[in-house]
Amino acid sequence: MTETAAPACQHAIVIGAGLAGATTARALAERNWQVTVVDPRGVAAGASGNLAGVVYSTASPHLTPQNRFYKESYRHALRWLHRYGFPASDQDGQLNGVIQHFVNDKQRDKFTAAMDSGAWPADLLRPAPDGNGVELVGGGYLRPNRWCQHLLDHPGITLLRESVASLHEGTPASVMLDNGSQLHANAVVVCAAGASQQLSGQAWLPLKHIRGQVSYCQATEASRQWQQAQCHGGYLTPALDDLHCVGATFNLHDSQPRPTDADDADNLAQLKHHLPEHWQALGGEAIVIQDRRVAFRCQSLDFLPLCGPLPVATENPHRSATGLYLNVAHGSRGITGTPLCADLLADQIGGQPLPVDAQLVDALDPSRFIVRKRKKQPEWKPCN
Repeated sequence: MTETAAPACQHAIVIGAGLAGATTARALAERNWQVTVVDPRGVAAGASGNLAGVVYSTASPHLTPQNRFYKESYRHALRWLHRYGFPASDQDGQLNGVIQHFVNDKQRDKFTAAMDSGAWPADLLRPAPDGNGVELVGGGYLRPNRWCQHLLDHPGITLLRESVASLHEGTPASVMLDNGSQLHANAVVVCAAGASQQLSGQAWLPLKHIRGQVSYCQATEASRQWQQAQCHGGYLTPALDDLHCVGATFNLHDSQPRPTDADDADNLAQLKHHLPEHWQALGGEAIVIQDRRVAFRCQSLDFLPLCGPLPVATENPHRSATGLYLNVAHGSRGITGTPLCADLLADQIGGQPLPVDAQLVDALDPSRFIVRKRKKQPEWKPCN
């Protein structure tokens, strides 16, 4: 990536200090923007705050825009991690490959076809040693909160722990804080996951909020030897702080913010079903759950992020709010998808050549949902 210096005194405001916000802020700062990151809860307090996350993706032989994004964002994330020297130690995680176990014949056929077709080359995807899965080469597991903090550690980035009351488009755009103060910037990027609908004033944005609970299980003498993250129907990470992450539940219609024993039981049952030897090594029926955490994933209807200018409800489906942008809906792939989206947004804002082709830009453009709806119902207007 060729980074171009921004003109003097360019200022951006990024709302949200999770993975989307931290990568966006860093991409802008690397282009010599001054960036203010606003988040009342601080760094990685939401869905980016789990003890460990997995750097992975889903391989397919069919290179649709969606599948190309999965592939290119995976490669792009690995480049970012190497460029910025993360993980810096084993306590941050490891990039030593991720094993994706086949959970059914359909998944086996899909991954095998991805390798055989050349859509996913051997430097990204190869058969797992046991023959019953694949290895995502270069992937791994890491602490999302430390990755976010690592990215935000830049002289051009300032973190402001305040709540945002409203946004206003314009040249410059502005942000009104709950404390009554107003901030102005050349660009404002909303990276606030599920809260982005209310903050942006665009309640029609097609976002789903999916509850997930991860269980933190006490390591055993046998499990401390594990080195690679394992994905199956869920995932299992090597120990950090002597705890393994076992997760995660996926409940679309559950808004319960508190963890439940039933969800811990579901996580362990899934582990036992798909990886019985690992379940046994972790203690079997005597597995000790030391802690658990609930967070809400933000996902779009077509499983791709919303990354680009903020659309507004007008007769013109391509009308966007001057100076306002979105980078949301990374679902369960936030570590993987956010670096590419951050570079795309930073180049869009700065008027520089983009890191992806026009087809992928359109596939990620938040206005795509308005365009699709208008094709079916020309008189449809978003309801805010």
